[in-house]
Amino acid sequence: MQDLDTQQSQSQTDNSEELEMMLSENSNVMGEDASDESQLQTFLKLKEHGQSSRTRALRLKEDDILVAIDGVSYHDTIDNMVDLLSSGEEGDMWLLTIWRNGKFFEIFTRGPLGGIFEFTRPEESQMIMELFQKREMGQKDEYRIYEALRDVKRVVDIYDTTHSQVAVILPPVWLLQQKMWEPLLAILCVYLITFSVNIFLFILAAILLGLYFRKGQVTLRRSYGMFQDRQVWAILAARSDLEAQELCRNLDEKVNFVNALVKPYKKEVPRPRKKNKSGNVPKAVTQYT
Repeated sequence: MQDLDTQQSQSQTDNSEELEMMLSENSNVMGEDASDESQLQTFLKLKEHGQSSRTRALRLKEDDILVAIDGVSYHDTIDNMVDLLSSGEEGDMWLLTIWRNGKFFEIFTRGPLGGIFEFTRPEESQMIMELFQKREMGQKDEYRIYEALRDVKRVVDIYDTTHSQVAVILPPVWLLQQKMWEPLLAILCVYLITFSVNIFLFILAAILLGLYFRKGQVTLRRSYGMFQDRQVWAILAARSDLEAQELCRNLDEKVNFVNALVKPYKKEVPRPRKKNKSGNVPKAVTQYT
């Protein structure tokens, strides 16, 4: 396990070094061309989704702006972005910083985004760059992938997609932690029935369930949210459950959460107009000058 962590850390370091080298080389080449110099001060904006593009799967929206890759601001060309995201070993992920409607958030991606991009305006890019430089970011390995499912009442169920060993060893405990009551009841029934029939059948059922939860725990978690009439609304990268909920609130200030860690959104109710002593609402007074 320690060797695996070391390899992953080394892979992330190599990716960051590769990104910096590519940006440096491209900056030197493009700096020689006056016509391309303006592009160095711009970012890439998603103009539209392509067919079966990863931008759609990641729940990006048109006019979302790619600001940084692995924490390094990106001012290069569209083709070089595709080449960069295509590089690296299989399974490597890139941390992208996205700007949407005045707010930053992060996502992970494997491979190119697809979609059709265009360059942002220089004045827009300058404003985003100034805000990005003031923004605090953590290390890439601190971020985890969160999926947020939202219903029509804007109630969001957001969960960490990190693989859990608890789900493999003790599925009922994991289901209890996730408050997935129907699957928990089904699992307990399977345990009870197989144990009452034969102890070896119980052991076999426990092993098979463990194998299923090893591969399908995220799919099961997502399916349970959709069973509750929620749809995948956002896929984010965050360092904690609290930060993930805060990012969702930034994207939609009116959302509330299952297992909320942030203050609930309260709709402002307009105050009734005061009545005078006669019981009538006073009329507006027009002043003449």
